[in-house]
Amino acid sequence: MASGPPVEGNRTLVITSQRGQVYPFEAAAKLEAYQTGAKPAPQQLHALHAQHHNGHAAPTKGSSFASPYFGSNSFTSKKQQKSGRAGGGQPPRASRAGKWDEVKLWQLGYRQELQRKFSMLNNLAIGTSVLSFFAINDTYGTQGMAYGGPVSAVWGWLICSAFSLCVALCLAELLSALPTSGGIYYWSFSLAPRRHRTLVCWMAGWLNLLGQVAFTAGLEYTLAQGVATAVFMQTHGAAGAANSDGVRLSRTAILGVLAAMLLTHAALNSLSIHLTSFLATTSFFWHVIATLALCISMMLIAPKLNSPDFVFTMWTPNSQVHGITSPAYIFLLGLLMSQWTIMGYDAAIHVVEETIDAENAGARALVGSVVVTSGVGFCLIICLTFALQNEANLLNPHNATGGQSAMIQLLWDVFAARYGTGYGAVGLSYVSLVGLFFAAYASLCANARMLYAFSRDGAMPGARLWRRLAPASRLPVSATWLMALLAALLAVPCIYNDLLFATISAGSVVALSLSYGIPIFLRIFHDQYSFLPGPFNLGRMSKPLAVVACIWILLTSVVFVLPTTYPITPGSANYTAPLIVAVLALAAVLFYAPGFGGRQWFTGPAPNLE
Repeated sequence: MASGPPVEGNRTLVITSQRGQVYPFEAAAKLEAYQTGAKPAPQQLHALHAQHHNGHAAPTKGSSFASPYFGSNSFTSKKQQKSGRAGGGQPPRASRAGKWDEVKLWQLGYRQELQRKFSMLNNLAIGTSVLSFFAINDTYGTQGMAYGGPVSAVWGWLICSAFSLCVALCLAELLSALPTSGGIYYWSFSLAPRRHRTLVCWMAGWLNLLGQVAFTAGLEYTLAQGVATAVFMQTHGAAGAANSDGVRLSRTAILGVLAAMLLTHAALNSLSIHLTSFLATTSFFWHVIATLALCISMMLIAPKLNSPDFVFTMWTPNSQVHGITSPAYIFLLGLLMSQWTIMGYDAAIHVVEETIDAENAGARALVGSVVVTSGVGFCLIICLTFALQNEANLLNPHNATGGQSAMIQLLWDVFAARYGTGYGAVGLSYVSLVGLFFAAYASLCANARMLYAFSRDGAMPGARLWRRLAPASRLPVSATWLMALLAALLAVPCIYNDLLFATISAGSVVALSLSYGIPIFLRIFHDQYSFLPGPFNLGRMSKPLAVVACIWILLTSVVFVLPTTYPITPGSANYTAPLIVAVLALAAVLFYAPGFGGRQWFTGPAPNLE
């Protein structure tokens, strides 16, 4: 689409598509630059000066890369481009950004369909909720402490936080330039060589979609197991000699809990954007305030605290348990606890079409979610390790949690050491359960937006149904329930097979990481003439950080497919690699299949302006 000049009389911005239709917008706030005679801001050049072919921009001169709505013309200095300002024109702030957000979305090829009601705090809250550090309930013992002890748990968290922040910064730069819910696959199409961009877009989209389904399934399963653990703790030793070990929920009962949680989350996500905003904000403050209160409580109640030497330098390889003797190998496996937790920050991307001042707020919320999770999560891990009373008891199958939750068992041991009974930990365990409830809710919320965007571009079977919005709430209700169903299909078998849960959890991280890496890698090959950054940009650090991010993504993807125990047996093997190969093969078959494959009909992001 191309844009004509605004009409000053009624202050209407006119945007014309390639088919000749004219679309007016009441965009008073964005006309100041025109009325004062100032040159347009760099973001406006996307629509004002791009030459389109089949709805997308022509390739940049001298480059083999083409991107849908990138323009190579610029009348501003590099300094102005970096700042997002040009001459007397200044991008509006959040208080007057609503109409400009709509204009920007039109420049990317889409009309505004979702309600734009989220503030930066709401976006940040959704991202922080998905990255919930309460996911370490089990992995603190099974990954962090089991592979290297405190050194892996504490320093591994800091390392993963630093490199995840590099990835988040690179994604935030792309989000600021192209703020659309499609995010990962849209950017991949925009940055890939013209000859291959449809395939690249397709693969990135399916990796991201399936990774999100698996990630939500993992959160829902973790929540259901957390409820089972809470029931066991509350009845542990309380029913007399006849049931001294507590009530263990059957697998069928856990299945019922899982189904109830999924139905609740899908229903809540189908009601109102105002409810979503409220619950997301509540979740954010719960994750921050309740967690800090939990940390303070642990430190005050614990009758003895471990020394700083223990917390920061104690190395316990536990080779007798997993059969691995290489310190480097053990430490890498210890990183899995942190990387599984600090994952899913693309949630901020998928709700960006509902975020006011998307170019600024969306990017900052994405980075902020990683910063908040890293900071508060580090406080939690430090306090857990200082308050640790009995490391050997964390995963003992005969302990108060039945060996199901290292973090909650640690709390039990703290209360037992102080008061002679650990029942006080039952109340604190609900801090974690509520956090996991919010995490699964927010994850499904973001997943639905991604599926909606993917269907809007025609990449999903039955796309017309999944891209529909509820008339009253303008929420992607159909997409929400489909994502809940897909998550259930993955989570239900995990109840009956713990190895399958480990495989799906690791597979979700690898799939999401690889999908993040595709546009970041492609961004390396673009300069300021073929990629026009938004207000949030990394300047000269963009490419170096992209290289670091890609290396980190490759490293962690390899670590997640490595064997975690030796000798390798069918019951202890890591099946993540075959799972990822199967996902890639499925996406390839869906693309290349004769007759019905996406190659026959999928052309990439599809403008819906008509």
